[in-house]
Amino acid sequence: MHRGCIPLLIALAQVTGSSAKTVSYDWNVTWVFASPDGFGRPVIGINDDWPCPIIEADVGDFISINLNNKLGNETTGLHFHGINQINTNSMDGAVGTNQCPLPPDHSVKYRFYVSSEGKYTIGRG
Repeated sequence: MHRGCIPLLIALAQVTGSSAKTVSYDWNVTWVFASPDGFGRPVIGINDDWPCPIIEADVGDFISINLNNKLGNETTGLHFHGINQINTNSMDGAVGTNQCPLPPDHSVKYRFYVSSEGKYTIGRG
């Protein structure tokens, strides 16, 4: 796995009869020492931890992620694989396509609506 890969999982469940909520996360993107493939090295983690956290939300919720780049020497961003970004295309985070790279010591807030159930991955933009 590339050292810049952020393996995140969004678990979205179809829930009926529930009211929509905002699911918020405050993430510092940091270097951590880990062995994702059995070989220890610096990898990108969230809040000084690897593997990275799971996002859990219900269909109809909003996801809000405040992303702080604490890498010190590298730009970053998040790209949400397979998430429908209806009216929030700018939140998809594909660096160079939908978003400029986030410089070290800067922050960006991602906010989007959960429109369909499933499990998705998030990659480093």
